[in-house]
Amino acid sequence: MSDQIDLHLLALASIAHRCTRETEAFFQRRSHDPAYCYELFRRAIVDRCQPAWDVIYAQYRPLVAGWVERHPAYVVSGEEVQFFVNRAFEKMWVALDSAKFARFPNLKSLLRYLQMCVHSTIVDQSRKAEQAVASVQVEGLSDRSSTQGSRRDDPALAGVYRQEFWEQIDARLNDERERRVVYGSFILGLKPRELHARYQDTFGDVRDVYRVKENVLARLRRDADLAEILGSDA
Repeated sequence: MSDQIDLHLLALASIAHRCTRETEAFFQRRSHDPAYCYELFRRAIVDRCQPAWDVIYAQYRPLVAGWVERHPAYVVSGEEVQFFVNRAFEKMWVALDSAKFARFPNLKSLLRYLQMCVHSTIVDQSRKAEQAVASVQVEGLSDRSSTQGSRRDDPALAGVYRQEFWEQIDARLNDERERRVVYGSFILGLKPRELHARYQDTFGDVRDVYRVKENVLARLRRDADLAEILGSDA
């Protein structure tokens, strides 16, 4: 057992090998010793040992990728799994130093923090994607008038195109649930938790809001007619 060994004296390759074995035992619900993996994190964060961090990345990448894929906001983020895997590891690497590492007494607490990094990176990116669905497309509509003389600077004309955009979106929404999510998210700027609090009679929980939003955005992205309207030069 690790309590009989000074892990600081072991070679990195030995620590990495034992961490892999103990991780496999954990997932197989067998007795395991997390101290070796914890030592890997200590060397990476406290000693700023890049090879140790490389081992951590290789060891825990599948676990982090699974967290990403199961996150309710991943679908609407507009990014690939690997993007969030890299961002989460980077976030942890930048955020923690030797002083902060002392706040993590065991491997479980470190992995919980890594999972929080996954959550924050996905949520941040999803918010950007949500804003882009409205702002970028509205700009696309406005750009159609850019070659039509002074009308491009006409606030009233810009309002017409903006209204046209939302009419096209509204026509593609199936029910009141979808309208509340789209209006609340993109017009009012409400977060899913705030939408649920406002419309508890409509959404069973926050995940319900996420699911509706994911379905709507995925459907709009696949809509060839909408893409043609937004991209036309008429």
